[in-house]
Amino acid sequence: MANRPQQLAQMPLRSYSRTEFTALRARVKGLPIETIERLYFDRDAVEPVDVAQLLRTMRDDLVAAALRDGSPVLQAHLQAAIAKYGEPRLTPVSLQLIEQVAAQWAVAAPRAEHPVGRWFRPLVAARLEGEGIHTLGELVAFVNRRGGQWWRSVPRIGVGRARVLVAWLRRHAASIGAPVEVDVDAGDALAPTSAGVTAGAGQLAPLERLALPVELSGAHGANR
Repeated sequence: MANRPQQLAQMPLRSYSRTEFTALRARVKGLPIETIERLYFDRDAVEPVDVAQLLRTMRDDLVAAALRDGSPVLQAHLQAAIAKYGEPRLTPVSLQLIEQVAAQWAVAAPRAEHPVGRWFRPLVAARLEGEGIHTLGELVAFVNRRGGQWWRSVPRIGVGRARVLVAWLRRHAASIGAPVEVDVDAGDALAPTSAGVTAGAGQLAPLERLALPVELSGAHGANR
């Protein structure tokens, strides 16, 4: 029986993260699903992802959008592939062209409610989740609450990776809707800052933000 062209529903395109785009590129290049799952997705997530189904749906979404908005050459190439194989088989070149068409609307902007595993590598996400940090909003709140040394309570994050994560959160503060405070720095915990925090009863404040009352600080003492 001859292959019949696959009908792609013209549904509103959902957003896909950069990690998901990277995974789709790997699949187009021939990497096995098991390898892609290990490299880019968290197998122990609370809601495990069916990677094969995700990549098929993503491919179909992007192809449907390219058939609407792509160049005549790209549209003809995709239509020929669908007519021949019954599905839109992609090559690295055709996927790159589709990504160029879709760039303005297909890449998701980070949101506060997004799981950390959607944006960070599985090992990093797992370490954050181990401390009860499941979403980007929770990560921002954790960083702001703990200050520049927040990473010390997260196993195997380290100062270098902490700086990278904070820089990323600041870069996407507008879409996340929760900025990292300006005095948060992964440097010296004893470095003076302009912001002070008065801890309430039973609440731990970052050491670099502790502010003593003027009458107790010694700033106006006789030996000054």
